[in-house]
Amino acid sequence: DGGGEIAAMSGGDALQRECDAWAAGGRAVELWWRDDDAVGDTAALRRLLAQTRVPIALAVIPAGLEPSLPALLKNHALVSVLQHGFDHRNRAPAGGKKSEFPATRPWPEVADDLAKGRGRLADAFGRQFVPALTPPWNRIDPGHAAQLGALGFRGLTTYLPRKMPTKVGVTQVNTHVDVIDWHGTRGFLGLEATLQLLVQHLAAKRLGQADPAEPTGLLTHHLVHDTETWEFLGALLDWCAKRPVIKWRSAADLFPGAGSE
Repeated sequence: DGGGEIAAMSGGDALQRECDAWAAGGRAVELWWRDDDAVGDTAALRRLLAQTRVPIALAVIPAGLEPSLPALLKNHALVSVLQHGFDHRNRAPAGGKKSEFPATRPWPEVADDLAKGRGRLADAFGRQFVPALTPPWNRIDPGHAAQLGALGFRGLTTYLPRKMPTKVGVTQVNTHVDVIDWHGTRGFLGLEATLQLLVQHLAAKRLGQADPAEPTGLLTHHLVHDTETWEFLGALLDWCAKRPVIKWRSAADLFPGAGSE
């Protein structure tokens, strides 16, 4: 079966042991799934939606939004829409790490773009839109992040474990398992390496080294998936479906009070 690929790997043994440890403690293994860079109806997005049997949060770029996307998503009850910046353009100073919202960008300009993008997505997706910001490249200046609540945002999601307690003023739920090898092949990170990221965050939470209340986030980018990435996702979903200790959380649930105003 699809999950057999995972069960056969040493990383699969480690993941099984980790799930058993959570079950022995009477706690669910909580996961969530974020996929970035959606703008329109594509073959890759259709493939993702066809594969998905659990809640998924699509981070949509407002400036690039095509009418085909709301039309496609309206029949998919498991899909939530998050805001992926405004135009996904790098504004960092020369030599700085890529960011649409660096400290050097004036807040009024940031606020204007974010509000414009939020309005666009709320109009297009209605109750499917969850007002949580996914900053491009998973970066936003802390000073900007601290003002998100005033713009009507209820959440923020980046990459790597959130700090305990969070200080951004909105609910922060990050992702921890990026399946793409961005610094190497730009293809699938690999089965062992991906499972290691998953096990590491679960173990850190269980041992109190990371916030135990933060669901472990899977991060994907449907537009760049290669064959191995698609195969892994299918295998992971199959594997998880057979283990009742694993619970997938929805973005609407993670960022409470979300939905159209």
